[in-house]
Amino acid sequence: MSMYENQSMTKEERRRMVLAVVLSTVIISVGFMVQNALFPPAEQTPSTQTVGQNQNQQPAGQSAAQGSESQVSALPAGSRAAEVLGMPAPKAKELYTIETDVLTATLTNEGGEIVSLKLKKHKDSYGDVDLIVPGEQGSQGLSLSIGTDTQPVRALMNARWLDEQKKTIEFSGVFEARINGSTETVPFVLKKAYSFRDTEYMFGLAVTIEQPDGKPLMLGSNGVAYRLDIGPQIGPRFDQLPKNADYRKYIAEINNKKKVEQVRPNTPTTIENTASWLAIAGKYFVFIAVPEAPLASYQVLQGQDAVIKQTNQLALLRAPLQGSAQTDTYYFYFGPKTSSELGRYEYADKNSFSKANLRLEDAMERSGALGWLENILKFFLNLFYRLIPNYGIAIILVTVLIKAIFFPLTRQSSLATARMAEIQPKIAELQAKYKSNPQKLNQEMAELYKREGYNPMSGCLPLLIQFPLFIAMYNLFNNHFDLRGAMFIPGWIQDLSLPESIINFGDFRIPLLGWNDLRALPIIYLVSQLFYGKFTQAPQSAQANSQQASQMKFMMYGMPIMFFFILYDVPAGLLIYWITNNVLTIAQQVVINRMMKQHKIAGPVPIDDLMNGRNGKAQTGSKIAPAARKGTSTSGPGFSERITKWLEEKAGAQDKGGSRPESRKDSGKSGKKN
Repeated sequence: MSMYENQSMTKEERRRMVLAVVLSTVIISVGFMVQNALFPPAEQTPSTQTVGQNQNQQPAGQSAAQGSESQVSALPAGSRAAEVLGMPAPKAKELYTIETDVLTATLTNEGGEIVSLKLKKHKDSYGDVDLIVPGEQGSQGLSLSIGTDTQPVRALMNARWLDEQKKTIEFSGVFEARINGSTETVPFVLKKAYSFRDTEYMFGLAVTIEQPDGKPLMLGSNGVAYRLDIGPQIGPRFDQLPKNADYRKYIAEINNKKKVEQVRPNTPTTIENTASWLAIAGKYFVFIAVPEAPLASYQVLQGQDAVIKQTNQLALLRAPLQGSAQTDTYYFYFGPKTSSELGRYEYADKNSFSKANLRLEDAMERSGALGWLENILKFFLNLFYRLIPNYGIAIILVTVLIKAIFFPLTRQSSLATARMAEIQPKIAELQAKYKSNPQKLNQEMAELYKREGYNPMSGCLPLLIQFPLFIAMYNLFNNHFDLRGAMFIPGWIQDLSLPESIINFGDFRIPLLGWNDLRALPIIYLVSQLFYGKFTQAPQSAQANSQQASQMKFMMYGMPIMFFFILYDVPAGLLIYWITNNVLTIAQQVVINRMMKQHKIAGPVPIDDLMNGRNGKAQTGSKIAPAARKGTSTSGPGFSERITKWLEEKAGAQDKGGSRPESRKDSGKSGKKN
């Protein structure tokens, strides 16, 4: 019998084998049924609680699969914390304080968030400036939410110091993640480690997510693994400040260029992850998020709050991650908006985090083409402050310096105004003569200016030259950081960066205007501006028409009143500059008027000569009286005769409609003839 024949089965053997397989299957199935009937499995009850609810309780009637809008939600793992972390889970909320030489940070073990960040070198009415401002629902000082869940992780976490100086702290907790909305969970460890340094307004945050058993963990099937939020507002509080005192705006650095993001109120705005950093900037302080982790995007929201009025929130949305462990690093600057602080992060050796080329100075306000001029003014302002440590006095001294430098231009403008008054009767005569022929009028006006040797731009040019200076001064006094909190007059002007107040009306506001303070500086400014217009107004001739008179009255009275309302709530430092400028201009005009009066008394020196710096003393054939040249008294018959002669000459020229004598010699001949 061959090997293959010995292995063959008879028909009876094959029948018995099939019967044995069928009977075995039936017996095993019946056995499982009996076991389940006699020993039913225990029902699984949730031993974990949803993060973000009060006391970590899941709302009644909500299934595990409905715990979050996203497909991934985190649950504190309860008793597993001691097993994985090697320490018992905390039983109560605790606060931890980190002190550096420039700030005091207070953190909580409820989610490992910052609840307060105070700057030691900067004050406000509440004390040290606190850059974490809570709203009606509290604050979110870098709160972390899993996925796109709007409820942050607020479970109690273990805390431990990572250095002896107690400037680096780590919060950790064990959580479980539901995957794809099912009841199946995967445990993971969440860690948040903060690192602060002396002399630094920047601090670091490391977020670590790891699976304790080394199993692959996937977070972010909905596009976001987790998000970090700051809000609802950064400090200092500004809900009660006037509209010009502070603001909040979003600034992004995209491809090494600054971009101010325009957002719609109450509408979340997404900013692409191409931005290397994103900031919430105020007038004097700024929060800048510099991520080194891959982001899905940024998200910002400007809304309303019952407590702090306006909210400005910022969120960093982390891209999906997978693996057994991942650590993401973020850097945050939270401090003053000054070049001295922000500029440190351009060079690695200037800061303790070795950061370079961040271009954080782009978060500051730019002065554009006049930045160089503003820097010069800032230099002199700080120089005078070092001499006299009062920024109010420094502002006055800078204004005096500027007026002294530009006195020659101011003098030329005033003399040009007087020159214009001399030829005004001839201009009025031409306007009346060619009233119906504008083209001919323009030609005759040009001939008149040429004949009289007068340049119409001579009065405007000095003002145009000073206009860029005015803009630079405005930007300097409106944005200079050192003016914040700087006192000028105790009990009255306590802060040059804010409007002053002599009486506060409390909750009452003036109808339509909305003012609840009576301010003295705007009133002083209005008075000084009215006097300024009175002293610098060009004399009006009798031939001036009513339209010109109305325009001059509006410029003299209407403009100051209009600016009074516009400037009512501007910072006190800016009004001090304008008031000082007006007072100095009035004083200059008084001096110039006296100079012109003295020249007229000494003899009819043409205004042209005065504008060109010639007073007639050096001219050959001058008719100036010897007494005037020698500096002796001008009283006596000779003086009276000269005055009478000059007045008759001017009156005769106007009656005949003739032009002004072209030279001193012609003037003398005309006088003899008369």
